Amino acid sequence: MKKVLYLLILAVCFVGPRGYAQTRYAATQKKYTVTIQPLQLLKNSLRFDLEKRIKNGPGWLQFGPAFYYIPPPDRAPHYAYIQGNYYYNDFIPYRPLGMFEPCSGLLGGGLDLNYKCFIDPKRTIYFLGGLSFTHFNIRYWGWEWNDFTADGLQYHEYLADYYHQRINRTGINGLFGFQIPSRHAFLVDMFGGFSYRHSFSDKNKPSFDTDMFSHGFTGLVFVTGLRFGIGIKD
Repeated sequence: MKKVLYLLILAVCFVGPRGYAQTRYAATQKKYTVTIQPLQLLKNSLRFDLEKRIKNGPGWLQFGPAFYYIPPPDRAPHYAYIQGNYYYNDFIPYRPLGMFEPCSGLLGGGLDLNYKCFIDPKRTIYFLGGLSFTHFNIRYWGWEWNDFTADGLQYHEYLADYYHQRINRTGINGLFGFQIPSRHAFLVDMFGGFSYRHSFSDKNKPSFDTDMFSHGFTGLVFVTGLRFGIGIKD
């Protein structure tokens, strides 16, 4: 009997403050959130996050569609081409820096599917994990072998022209974040962590995998960002 009473006291001590904390911060809890990640604009992309709370618990489902676009230049850079992972300008190679890829246009889109779970009573600190898929269609100026037939004979020529590299990139995400509690609709969120990405592309064309910011990179990537948006209560 004493053991039963002891267990009940422990249960009350554990559940009581936790239930009080959830009641105390109930006004800051939302049912749906819609946010945008402004830092993605530096990567020529637009990323939205749509979240739905699972019942009244600490878990959320997150859907993150993203769109990528780089407009083509006004005139063709006939003096430049790509070979391997390097960009050649007047036959002087240099390595492109960061996320500024040596391309002449890009169109792409992707989707992240994540599970987000708050790990503190205030529901401000959370862990997020999930999967992602992104498709890129990159237009670039380069040299390739082309076949043509003339007078019944087949010829090969090395031509400079605009070509396309299509990349399918998958990812596994693992992030920690902090969401500032607020009784109002405005929402501020910051996060950081890692994502493992694997890219599939045509091996006979530029791979666009110079570094972790590149569209065709395969490996572990550090991810960080900010989210701004609104939360909607029940």
